[in-house]
This record gives sequence, C-alpha cells and structure tokens, in this order.
Amino acid sequence: MKIGVLIDRLNVGGVEKIALEQVKALRELNIDAYLVVLRKKAVVENAFPDLVKKVPIIYLDERIAKPLRFSFPFPVFHFFSLFHITYPFFIPYTIKKKEFDYLIVHGTYTAFSAIMIRKIAKIPFSVFIWDPIDYILGRVYANNFLFHILSLLRRLARFLDKKIIANSDVILVGGDAHNSYFKKLLPNKKIVVIPPSVHPLRSLPNKKKEYLLIVTAWKEGKNPEYVFEVVKKQPKLSVIMAGKWLDKNFLDTFRKEVDKQGYTKQITITGEVTEKQLSNYYKEALVVLQINDDRGFGMPALEAAGHGTTFIIPQGQGVCNLFTKGSDGYFVKERDTSTISKHIQFLYDHKQHAKEMGKRAWEKVVKHYSWQQHALQLRQLAEKYEGE
Repeated sequence: MKIGVLIDRLNVGGVEKIALEQVKALRELNIDAYLVVLRKKAVVENAFPDLVKKVPIIYLDERIAKPLRFSFPFPVFHFFSLFHITYPFFIPYTIKKKEFDYLIVHGTYTAFSAIMIRKIAKIPFSVFIWDPIDYILGRVYANNFLFHILSLLRRLARFLDKKIIANSDVILVGGDAHNSYFKKLLPNKKIVVIPPSVHPLRSLPNKKKEYLLIVTAWKEGKNPEYVFEVVKKQPKLSVIMAGKWLDKNFLDTFRKEVDKQGYTKQITITGEVTEKQLSNYYKEALVVLQINDDRGFGMPALEAAGHGTTFIIPQGQGVCNLFTKGSDGYFVKERDTSTISKHIQFLYDHKQHAKEMGKRAWEKVVKHYSWQQHALQLRQLAEKYEGE
C-alpha cells in the first residue's frame, strides 16, 4: 500500500510536524508512505530540518510548468494564497491514476486540490480538519475591516466546508471541538477521532527547573505580548519562550518591548530550537502555558504531557478530551489572567503536586497516544476506503 500525507506547504507549525511524524510512523509499519506537498516554496524555508531527513518528500508543483507555480498571499488573510485556488486545476493532471492508494490530507485549503485529485486521478482521501474555514473567519477576522462583509464570507465558508467534508471519505479530527458544526453541515457524515501523538520519555526526571514554558511558531496573531500580563501577576516568575519567529522584525519589536518593560531577566527568548532541545525544555519545565486557543487540537499540552510536565491551556480544545481537568493539567478560559496566575502560584508553591500532575498526564500518553497506535489507525482507515 502506498499512502501520501498531503499538506499545502512545509512550514513551521503543528500541522506540518504532525504530517512528518505520520509519514515516519507509517513507514515504520512497512507502509510505503510519503509526505506530499503542494507547493515547494514555503513561508519559512528549511522547516524541521531534523525531521525531514527521515521522511521522503514529493513536491507536486515541481511537476508543473514554472509559470503555473505563480502565487501570492491574499491581502489580510494569513495563509490563504492564490495557489490554493489555481493548483487544483493543474496538479491533478500530473498525478498518475492510482499513483497512491490513499491520501491523508491536512487542512481545508489543501482539500481543494485533494478533491480534484480524487476526481481526475481516482485517489480517495480523508481530511484532517483541524479548524474549519467558518471558524477561522469568525475567530481571526472579526475585528478587522472584513467585519463588514463577514456574514457573506462565512456563508461562503460554510458552503466550502460542506463541499470538503462531502468529498472526504470520513472527517478526521483530533478531538470533538468542531464536531457539532460538522454534524449540522452533514448529519450523516462519519467523524473519526484520531488524536496526534508525541514521543514520550521512557522515564521521568527526578527534578524540575522552576520555569514556565511557552512554545509555538511565533508570528502575528500569536500574541506574545500577553506574557507581560502573566509576569506582572508573578514578579518572580521565570519564563522561557521557545520556537521560531517567522518574522525577524516581529521578533526585534518584541525584544525591544521586553527590554522597555524591564523583563529581560525574567523572559528568555530561545528562537528556533531542534527537536532534542525542545524535548529538554519540555522535560525540565515546571509547567507549560498555552496562550492562544488552538481549538482544533492544541499540541503543547500533549507534548508537555509526553515529557511528564503539567500544563495550563485554553478550555474547549480537542486535546482536552485526552486529559482530566485539575488532575493532569488545568483548562481555563483563554487569557483569563487571574485564574492562570492562581494556578501558576499554586504549582510553584506545591512543586511535588505539579510533578504528580505531570506524571499522571505522562502515563496516559504512554498508554494511549503513541505514534505507532496513530499510524495503525491511519492504516486501517486507508485499507477500508482505498477500493471504494
């Protein structure tokens, strides 16, 4: 069996990392799996250098003429670009019929191409919808000038979301955060929950360091400045902000603000780190804080748990289904600074309790959420639907 894991670009982000790990895990099951990428030119070049070495990659737009690769990001939209619209008309004709037995697709915009690949190359697929288009519009663009036409855009979004899930064999999700929305669009469509995974530690360290860890790919909309609100409430708090900054000017501006606020001794900005370095940060942290609500899932909590570290995350994310509130970690309203501060203070005052919470979360990851288990579920899905 030959499986392609399809993404739009190999950028720095949780979805791309999940896709790479899926291919790696499928290949460990002796499945002929590939990361299949629509567009080679990424927003950030050389993403996940230590992971891509272990994964075979096919860039589909290398098969089309250079003039047809032309693209630009649409103004205001963070990720939506011209190629999301044009590539579905070109790329499917470069793919041989049954070149893949099955495609695992990530993301709604990527699914536009997957639909046409299915029609022309006869390759079935299922799509992981981490956040539907309607949700993204309502959350991200409600406060800019698009507000005036948001109602019209969301009607179009719901039409596109419905079209995507209608053409997918099943709807793949990491949790149940958007399932009620999917059921409203197509009540009889099957939803399959396959949570992503991590590489959990084999054993837990005896000691923790007294810092709070925040991890993401830092860019506009990730609101790094919120950390100032947290530190104001906890003057002795030590914070490490790990992850690549996609815009150097954005990083420079934030560094200046850290200096201006007088927090250079409390806030450490690491920049891009390797997977090994990131693992050490997770392992040594007393607690992981997630600032922004990644409703479709929320990888920081799962990664923290895999390293025996408890977490404070926005409630309602898909990852919350995997853990017990108050026992493994804390689920709070997004940017509820008062509650976040209360939990941080409690964990710093009761470090042994923090370690016990992290251990309980780790035990669940070890038992239920390995990449091997994840890959087995993907294989079963592909075997079920490849001939239909």
